[in-house]
Amino acid sequence: MKGIIISTFQIALWAIPACIGIAMLIRGKESYEDSYVNSSWRANGISERKYIAIFRLLGVLLIAAAATIFYYVHLSENISLPDDEKDFWNEIDKSKGANAIFKTAILLSGAIAIPTRMGSTRFPGKPLAMLGSKRVLEHVYEKCLSSKNAQGVFILTDSPEIDAFSKSIGANCIMTSPECQNGTERIVEALEKINAEFIVNVQGDEPFIPPSLIDSIFEIRSRTHCEIATAATPIADAEELFNPNNVKVLTNASGQIIYFSRSPLPFVRGENDKNMWLKKRKYLKHIGIYGYSREALQKYAKLPKSSLETCESLEQLRFIDAGIPMSLVESDYKVVGIDTPEDLEKAQKMLEAKI
Repeated sequence: MKGIIISTFQIALWAIPACIGIAMLIRGKESYEDSYVNSSWRANGISERKYIAIFRLLGVLLIAAAATIFYYVHLSENISLPDDEKDFWNEIDKSKGANAIFKTAILLSGAIAIPTRMGSTRFPGKPLAMLGSKRVLEHVYEKCLSSKNAQGVFILTDSPEIDAFSKSIGANCIMTSPECQNGTERIVEALEKINAEFIVNVQGDEPFIPPSLIDSIFEIRSRTHCEIATAATPIADAEELFNPNNVKVLTNASGQIIYFSRSPLPFVRGENDKNMWLKKRKYLKHIGIYGYSREALQKYAKLPKSSLETCESLEQLRFIDAGIPMSLVESDYKVVGIDTPEDLEKAQKMLEAKI
């Protein structure tokens, strides 16, 4: 309730001066003339012409002040809303529908993007592969819909088949160029159509991703105003640590990401027993979920491909190489991505076990 009261007060801060300013501008000349006759302005020698001009100028200044207040209260990136206020405006958004003009005017605009394609090298067509009674992509989409903090979910693809399927389940789908090299490039291309201040990139092949993990990316943005956020989970065994398919995350003492690598980082010098590495240092495995501010994505579009990115084949290193800071959310979620038909069989068993 406190958050809703604050929100109402914030609206009043710009709405009242805006209304007064508009009234001063649309007020007729005859009305001003009538009030001028008996005013102290006339007694003090102020002409009728100056009297009207002063009030019209005040109207312009009030509208300008209202616009400035509106920006800093509702659209500035530094805004952070209480949970009950967010819930209040989310309910209003739902009642207005997806195409409401003022849908995200009061909140930091948050959306989820699911970049996906049919042309996977190891598993062609995997987004539309059946997992239980639904397609893999539909499982991912439904998890994203359960996010408490997203005001929109978009599927990004270059595939007509995925576009048609998305429409069949009522999902928003944006067609992107087949020239896009990765999911981030697809989001950059679709940025104006998504029209969000902060976008969480969810992989289209992770049908078990918890909505709470997605929300944690939005939440770290609200707390820290970070440009980019991602997630990682502790590594439990040496085989997982030394597997180059598992991307490792190295952070500094404040939790900011220093580097991503397919190699174990840091290297434990003089220790030949790989199992001992995990006892000497906490290692983190990257979870392929990202949150980007609009500004970070615009910067990415202008950056050349990084040599680090090329060496490791990791798109996020383009940000690291450019000195753009990334924040980390630590999670217990164990990634269940589907990269091969064998992965799909494992996912099917997991789904049956849950049912």
